[in-house]
Amino acid sequence: MPGEGGIYGRLAFDTLQCGRKLKAAGLTEQQADALAEIMAEAFVHNVDQLVTKDYLDARLDARFAEVEGKFRLVYWMLAVIIASTTIPALHSLLAG
Repeated sequence: MPGEGGIYGRLAFDTLQCGRKLKAAGLTEQQADALAEIMAEAFVHNVDQLVTKDYLDARLDARFAEVEGKFRLVYWMLAVIIASTTIPALHSLLAG
């Protein structure tokens, strides 16, 4: 599930490095620190929403299995309907 272990625990945003780069670009120390903190919060929020390929594959597999089960049910329902209408018609043709 997004945000639970896996790759998410290994991702980090280096606020110190970001702050240094912002200061080198001409921002004051207060501006650089504040902006680095804001960016770190946004990064953490967005990382929590990431989905791995394995997670997505598992969800899609489950969803397709569910849909496949529904199609099987419809298939058998149609088979029963066809049989229930065809068998009596054949019986009346052959008997009569």
